[in-house]
Amino acid sequence: MLEYIILGFLMHKELTGYDLKQCMLNSTSNFFDASFGSIYPALKKMEDKGLVSSNEVVEGGKYKKRYAITRTGEADFWTWLEQEIDFSKTKPDHLIKVFFYGFLPKDKAVHNLHKFIERVEQVHNRLAEHEKQVKIHADTYQYSTLVFGMDYYTLIINWSKSLLQELEK
Repeated sequence: MLEYIILGFLMHKELTGYDLKQCMLNSTSNFFDASFGSIYPALKKMEDKGLVSSNEVVEGGKYKKRYAITRTGEADFWTWLEQEIDFSKTKPDHLIKVFFYGFLPKDKAVHNLHKFIERVEQVHNRLAEHEKQVKIHADTYQYSTLVFGMDYYTLIINWSKSLLQELEK
């Protein structure tokens, strides 16, 4: 996911590794954050793959390495962004893709959000089917974690539906 976040930020303008970290702190860090120890190796790997290019500039008497997205990087980013949203039960990775949906045509974003809601509702419904059995056979603590999962999926569903309503106005 880090590669796509970096590519998404580079879709706007050239940035240094430090700039990328600041962008994350100010936006994606509530659902995805990365350390400098992750960002710089990712940039190196992405440069080796031809997804980004770099150039050194001098600012304030200091050498800085600025990164720019390449055509290959743009194509890779668009391919990833246009795909339907994957749902992870344990990580809010869906927010990474939604964060960059401003690049997509609205109808594509709406379509992908509808499909995402369907997937999350399936997971929620499977948990709901087992709720009575878990309540009978599990202890209070185990049952409470099931309730947490159901509430978490309900939150994701409601948040996604609210976003859809906003988009469909």
